[in-house]
Amino acid sequence: MWLHSGWIDMVWRYRRTRIGPFWHTLSLGIYVIVMGVIWSAALKQDSAQYLRFVGTSIVVWSLISSFITEGTATLIAGESTALSMRFPYIAFTFQHVWRSLILFAHHFVLYFLIIIGTWHSPGFVAFWAIPGLLLVLANGVWMSLLAGIVSLRRRDFIPAISSVMQIAIFVTPVFWPKGSLGPQLAYAADFNPLYHLVTIVREPLLGSAPPLVSWAASFFTLFIGSLTTFYIYGRHRDHFAYWY
Repeated sequence: MWLHSGWIDMVWRYRRTRIGPFWHTLSLGIYVIVMGVIWSAALKQDSAQYLRFVGTSIVVWSLISSFITEGTATLIAGESTALSMRFPYIAFTFQHVWRSLILFAHHFVLYFLIIIGTWHSPGFVAFWAIPGLLLVLANGVWMSLLAGIVSLRRRDFIPAISSVMQIAIFVTPVFWPKGSLGPQLAYAADFNPLYHLVTIVREPLLGSAPPLVSWAASFFTLFIGSLTTFYIYGRHRDHFAYWY
């Protein structure tokens, strides 16, 4: 049911447009080119190599970011359904994650264009991005649900979370590689769970295996995040209808 709802929602969002969700891909592509040119010059990086890095990073980041920023509206948007029938609230989250995955698939076209345009082949190691993506999606469920719950309870969290994520992209190695921090500060990135979620998908797509610490950190984030979120969900689920 949530698969169908997510697909229909995507269709209705872009009905009567010529290229549909590819408008997002086009704007993201322009953003990648502009930022790639500016930051490669600022960081004194090879332009082709840096374009691959930042382009792949932003494509993956856009998926993770959507779980959190757009997840704030998942439960609020389902008000009419939730109040008119007995409906599992978590289905709204699954619908949102599925919709984000569809949009990610459109953004992935940008990754192929960058790889072809820079004459780079990641090799068979790129297939490691598949389990990495599945792990990111699993984390996306609790991220979206938690963002939806707190935003349903306190609407101030919607702009607050959006502001935090605008800052998070600059403190996460998305535009800059972790190594640019130097040996004394590079370890600081390891305390950022978003960095590890980006890494387990980005690194295989660039042709290198993700470090084991990123896999371990992503599974740990999934465990702690899911445990916390579903505890809150189970405790307050019966109150959601009164929070609309």
